[in-house]
Amino acid sequence: MPGGDMSDLDKNRALVDWLRYQLRQAKNQVQELEVKELQEQRARERTRAEQSWKIQPKRSGETAMLHRGGCCL
Repeated sequence: MPGGDMSDLDKNRALVDWLRYQLRQAKNQVQELEVKELQEQRARERTRAEQSWKIQPKRSGETAMLHRGGCCL
């Protein structure tokens, strides 16, 4: 190439490489955001479950009990 100019073919090949790189970056970003969103959703569901209440019915000789969602009993 006179004067060091790139041919149109070389420019377009470079553009395709750049666009592939950008697409990989965008796909990785989407994947990371999806993982983060799923983690946040699970945390919200866990928090909601821990804030709920459950009644353990009265059994013979025992009293009824009220349990918090995060209770191990």
